[in-house]
Parts: sequence; structure tokens; C-alpha cells
Amino acid sequence: MTDKSNIGVALTKCYYCNKNDRILMNTRLTPTKARQVETAHGKVIDMEPCNECSDLMKKGIILLTIDPEKSSPGWEKESIPNPYRTGGFFVVTEDFCKRVFPPVMFEWARKHRFMYIEHKAAEGMGLFQQVMENTGIEGASDEG
Repeated sequence: MTDKSNIGVALTKCYYCNKNDRILMNTRLTPTKARQVETAHGKVIDMEPCNECSDLMKKGIILLTIDPEKSSPGWEKESIPNPYRTGGFFVVTEDFCKRVFPPVMFEWARKHRFMYIEHKAAEGMGLFQQVMENTGIEGASDEG
């Protein structure tokens, strides 16, 4: 019988949508490794999209709204960037991005399948309103 202090399990979060993602389990069955696994519980551990976000990225480009003024300095230089998110989550077509964003931003978004956008810019583009009116832009927001 294995000592329960040797078992470590964690449910991680998706970087993009912050929904529950993967289950991690300590396979070494040592207390040290169990504690390491348990520290990942409820946290983002990488930028690999969950199945749902992966499917959305095949359909279009995910736009995540942020507030740069509330973001910590240097957030964009981290291995897992952590800007201050405002809750906007939209999936738009490549054509939309090509028409709206400069070529450099469009190419980055096309390659990575997501992009940060300032909350105020998303409001100005009418993205929150479009979601509220349910006109075909998939998305959700905690604020707006």
C-alpha cells in the first residue's frame, strides 16, 4: 500500500481560457515529487492550449483583452507572459485580423493563433457589442 503523502495530483488551467485543463499525477510516488505536483494545482504550467482552445485556434485567432497600465513591467518577456487580463476572449477569422491589424501583428497572430489586444481597442472595434448581439463572433467576457 502506498503512503498517501507520496501521491500528488493536480488539475492545471489552460493559458488561454483559464478553464480546467490537464490532470498531473506524481508517478515517482515520493513525498518531494508529490509536493511538486501539488503546487501546480489550479495554475497555468505552459502555453499548450486545451482541447477546446486548440479547436478554436484551428477555426480562427483568439484575441485576449488586456490592460497594459495594470500589467507588471516586463510581463511580455516572461516564458509564460502574464499581462493583466480584463476578461475578453474572442475568436476572429484570419481575414478579420488581416483587415484590422498591421502586417507585422497579423503575421504574429497567424503564426501563434492568438494575440493580446487592449481592452479599450476591443471596445472601440465593437467586439464586446458583437458578442452581446450574437452576430457570429465567438467570445465571452467578464467585463464589457
